[in-house]
Amino acid sequence: MKISSIVGILITCAFQVFCQNSSFNFTKAELESHLKYIASDELGGRRTASEGEQLAADYITRQLENYGVKPVPTQADFFQKVPFKSFKPPKSATLTIGGTNFKSGDNLLVINEKGIDTQAEIVFAGGGWVDEAKGIDDYKGLDVKGKIVLTVIGTPEGNTPNDVFQSMPQKQKFAAERGAVALLEAYRMALPWQIAQSFFGKERMEINTSDESGPIVYGWVQEKNPGILTLVRGQNNPTAQLQVEVGDTKNLLASNIIGVIEGTDDVLKNEYVLLSAHYDHVGIGKQGGAAFLPQDSIFNGTRDNGIGTVALLAAAKDLAANPPKRSVLLLACTAEEMGMLGSAWYAEHPLIPLEQMAFNLNTDGAGYNSTAHFNVIGMGLTNADEEMKKAGKQVGLTMLGDPAPEQNLYERSDNISFARNGIPAVDFAPGITEMNEEVYKYYHQAADNADSIDYDYLLKFCQAYTLAARMIADKKGKIEWIGEGKIFEK
Repeated sequence: MKISSIVGILITCAFQVFCQNSSFNFTKAELESHLKYIASDELGGRRTASEGEQLAADYITRQLENYGVKPVPTQADFFQKVPFKSFKPPKSATLTIGGTNFKSGDNLLVINEKGIDTQAEIVFAGGGWVDEAKGIDDYKGLDVKGKIVLTVIGTPEGNTPNDVFQSMPQKQKFAAERGAVALLEAYRMALPWQIAQSFFGKERMEINTSDESGPIVYGWVQEKNPGILTLVRGQNNPTAQLQVEVGDTKNLLASNIIGVIEGTDDVLKNEYVLLSAHYDHVGIGKQGGAAFLPQDSIFNGTRDNGIGTVALLAAAKDLAANPPKRSVLLLACTAEEMGMLGSAWYAEHPLIPLEQMAFNLNTDGAGYNSTAHFNVIGMGLTNADEEMKKAGKQVGLTMLGDPAPEQNLYERSDNISFARNGIPAVDFAPGITEMNEEVYKYYHQAADNADSIDYDYLLKFCQAYTLAARMIADKKGKIEWIGEGKIFEK
């Protein structure tokens, strides 16, 4: 081997050691301390609008203040209040067609908080969609006044979670405008029914707009033998009995946490790299939606998303000490576990115009089963892949893409709130080679405690996230969508 080659290797190794040990303004001990508090029993699982989540919010803001991060100039502090309406699942819900029964807790999910007790015809209306510009009217020739409407879930474009969740209010409106008393959709989404049932079948929240939760009763029916589509389409508008007794509701407040680091370039500082991570989790006991024991009923959310919250703090400290060319907007989101509600609220009520957001580097994950990797959920969607790949390599981690495309992970974290608004966005997640038992052992489980974490890996992950943020903030040229990411362009 030539002397020059040996020297090159030694320089590379020395640089990697430098990156891992000397060039970051945080230590492993500091990150461990952050995580052990954020995922402590004292915070009670950080459920949205709980006392424990507020303790986490206060802790995060103290760190940002200590780092020299500033609130947005128009704000007195780091908090953006978000109004919520919390409601429990229906006390009971049943649908009977002939001799077939559907009920909540099994194969029926009533998603809003409307009550009803009616016997009415049930009418199939295809996809339940109307788009005059495209010549689509699934209600053409149908009389649905005073009737229950049955449709297939999704839109003409598809039935991904994004398609479904975005279309829900509009599909209710279409049915209500035509006089229907309820809208039920046959569940045909790749997301397993059990996951949908776990989310919508427990106490949950919506943004409180002071409006009622949809104009009519709305829900999903699981398609299994005998399928509801077969029952309804096989008869001439059969009669159905639909009974829904609503659960309890209450109004709540929680907070997004927002800080700014001004960039150093006179021109580029008017653009922002938005760094985001949700700091909420699912709470205690039955709130968690999974099994628990009396001796451990707190869902601490160490992996989801204590790790991401700590990575956001690490990046905040490092970038505040040595700002990049572009400015940085730091956003710790509430209510991700309630359906990305905190980030959606920010996207609708931005403190700095969304047009100035050049990129969103979100960090969130289900955990990890590889300490040699990190994942970019959304790899190949933007032209920032190379920066993230280089950042990982410099600290000894290899970049992987989406480990489970069939689970629509891209649409299940806060990055989607910004992608929908045209901002190039990805989720930077801890390393998963596949969604296996090692991941599910901790994902949304009471066992997800801080003493189960590899802190050497936490350090590398936070270094990779921080370095990726810096490289993207210093990137020459426009950060933009490429490939399939162009579907999000405005």
